[in-house]
Amino acid sequence: MPQHQLTPTQKSKIKKQEERRRRERQRREEEYRRRIERLRRQIAEARKRRQRLMLLLLLAILAIQESILTAFQRSYIDWPDPDPEPSNWTPDPANDFAPKHGHDDYCDGYSREQWNRMLDERGIRLSRKAELKEAWKADPERELFPQRYKDWGYRPFLGEVMNDLAEPRYQRDALTGLKLLSPPEVHRFLDEVYAINPLDLLHCRAELSVDIARNFQSHAAGWDEYKRRQAEESKRDKELSRKNDDDKGVPGPK
Repeated sequence: MPQHQLTPTQKSKIKKQEERRRRERQRREEEYRRRIERLRRQIAEARKRRQRLMLLLLLAILAIQESILTAFQRSYIDWPDPDPEPSNWTPDPANDFAPKHGHDDYCDGYSREQWNRMLDERGIRLSRKAELKEAWKADPERELFPQRYKDWGYRPFLGEVMNDLAEPRYQRDALTGLKLLSPPEVHRFLDEVYAINPLDLLHCRAELSVDIARNFQSHAAGWDEYKRRQAEESKRDKELSRKNDDDKGVPGPK
């Protein structure tokens, strides 16, 4: 099989795409660095105010942010292809019963009729991709999802939906998807944090959906405790202010 040669236009297009990806990586790295610096300043301020709970929460967020930055930088290392496709490949009837490298819908060396006959002989009716698509179409919860996720070929995972939070145009769809894929007890936490800054929900990101759901629950508990402590401090400040006004003879509000 002759090796495919890229045209100058294709090479130029690939080069421009690589440049855009490089700029996007740099932009995201700078964003994470700025957020880490902002967290460090907030931690310093929290130490000054001796707000222990706030300090612990900010320290936890800082650790997560730094781990995300480290993972992000590692994920963009250019590794060589461990299994490059041979340039002088020819069909071999003895070894050609699997799709060609990089493809999953046909097998080079056989006609469509031969390929379909082999699938029938082995009892294969649908590819894994087709199975996932059919299962997603039959899922009764599919209609509850935004159109973006309805059009996917499979039921979305929490991690994939969280990635949409980084894109402003998809953030509202992402919030709906997160609530559909997470326990009901964390929905109020998701709404309140999203209203402040949707990107703060990325602190709960993890590799597995079950870990993301667990992070939602732990952060929701910490969020409720933080609000409770803030309310108590605000109440004490008001009472102290009212007491000081009474001592000074300042009439209270009528």
